Amino acid sequence: MLMPKRLGWLVALAVVPALAGCGGAAALRREAEATYRHLAAARRSEPPVETGPAAPAPSAERPRSVVYFAPREAPAAPAAADAAPGAGTEPERPAAPFASIEAASFGDVLKSDLRETPRQIWSGTKHSFAKPENLLILGAAFGADRIVRHNLDSRIRDDFRHDDTSLDETGDFGSVIGNPALHFGIAGAWYLGAVRQGDARHHAMSKTMFEALAVNALSTGLLKVSMNERAPNDERYGWPSGHTSSSVCFAAVMHQYYGWKAGVPLYLLAGYSAATRLEDREHDLSDLVFGAALGWVVGHSVAKGELPEVAGFHVLPYGGPGAGGLMLMKQW
Repeated sequence: MLMPKRLGWLVALAVVPALAGCGGAAALRREAEATYRHLAAARRSEPPVETGPAAPAPSAERPRSVVYFAPREAPAAPAAADAAPGAGTEPERPAAPFASIEAASFGDVLKSDLRETPRQIWSGTKHSFAKPENLLILGAAFGADRIVRHNLDSRIRDDFRHDDTSLDETGDFGSVIGNPALHFGIAGAWYLGAVRQGDARHHAMSKTMFEALAVNALSTGLLKVSMNERAPNDERYGWPSGHTSSSVCFAAVMHQYYGWKAGVPLYLLAGYSAATRLEDREHDLSDLVFGAALGWVVGHSVAKGELPEVAGFHVLPYGGPGAGGLMLMKQW
């Protein structure tokens, strides 16, 4: 049986990443929802025209300047008597924001992607660590990490030192699901499947997953070497937890793409993996705190930053009653 104190630590490690991850991604999505509301309000308030840019009405809630270019709702179909020749044909759809790979061979796509890999990793690094808000998050996480290390780690080590817990019954499952090699393997299988099927969307998404995992792995490795802190089992390079940062990074990218239905289970698995690392005395709680923050920042930042762009504008889908299409957005 688990002691109440130890049970509390394990439950917190399993649940907190899910709550934090979903809450953070919800904040990112609120801006996209506000974008569509401003766009819809602008369309309702302006005279109906068939083409032209739509700009949101000024709002005190959005002090930044934002420019949108989006297609209007399709005009009402003309009466049969007035219809021009060819008027019944389907209107031309906007081009897909992802480069087509259908005509290219697997080898050509792979060689092109390998050439782009250094640039993508550098781009992902800038998305993750060149933004003030991300540096603030990581700075706060490091402060919390140091507080935990000096006030809680030794006590938690003692709690987990002697008696077995029910987590032992799952064997190495927690270590396996948090292993960065598994996450890279899934990204690789996703990439292979997308290229073989000529699926440009999933090809781009799998590349972004690999980019996020690579940036996270490099960042975690550099921090491990630079800090060289001992784990509870006295192994070197214990801080931060690579299993935790990689599993949270993987969950964050999937959450960014597929929403909370994918995010919640994956964050819970990341929390479970972190709990088993604590139970196995592979890591202290402080190792997990910063590892989770690092993985969350890298995963969400890379996935959000690698949205397709045209001339510096992000290409975003939008939709609502009577309207739908692609929107170009840029902020200053």
